[in-house]
Amino acid sequence: MNSRRLFLLSLLVVAAYLAFLADKTPSDQDAARVVQPLPSRSEASSGTSSSGSDEQRSGAARGPRGKAASSLAVAALVPRANLIPAAANDRVGRDLFPALSWTPPPPPPPPLPAKPLPPIAPPVPFTYLGKKLESGQWEVYLGRGDEVFIVREGMLLNSGNYQVKSINPPTLTLEYLALKQSQTISIGGSQ
Repeated sequence: MNSRRLFLLSLLVVAAYLAFLADKTPSDQDAARVVQPLPSRSEASSGTSSSGSDEQRSGAARGPRGKAASSLAVAALVPRANLIPAAANDRVGRDLFPALSWTPPPPPPPPLPAKPLPPIAPPVPFTYLGKKLESGQWEVYLGRGDEVFIVREGMLLNSGNYQVKSINPPTLTLEYLALKQSQTISIGGSQ
């Protein structure tokens, strides 16, 4: 056995002796310093002067005497509501087991507009196919699905919903008659 193990074993034996066989009772003087007994009721009501109460305090500090030693002084108790005021107030409204969810909350609803937006014309249903200058006047070829329209200035299209206002390359201007709004289609340069 090396010296280190021998030293550790001796420390273990000393610790075991102190744990099991040592005297653990405090002396009377130490106990009197920690907790001071109250004077008995008969001594407190006998009307002793302040010097007598000083003697009682010093006597109590010396050690416990008889039955008075069993009644110990307790510091003033403070109500729990004074120590933790929020505990008494939130008791009714607090949810101890709230529902938890991993799903994100739904997005807030969009704010309502202050006044309704004015109506707008639908997107132009025609696509540009080509153009031609015929006797000083432009003709434009427009398509919608399988239909092809040859349009000139002032013509009505799409069963009276659109009217051709002007053809000035590079734009064709249409008017949506229901709302009196102008829309343009790019038709390229005058070449």
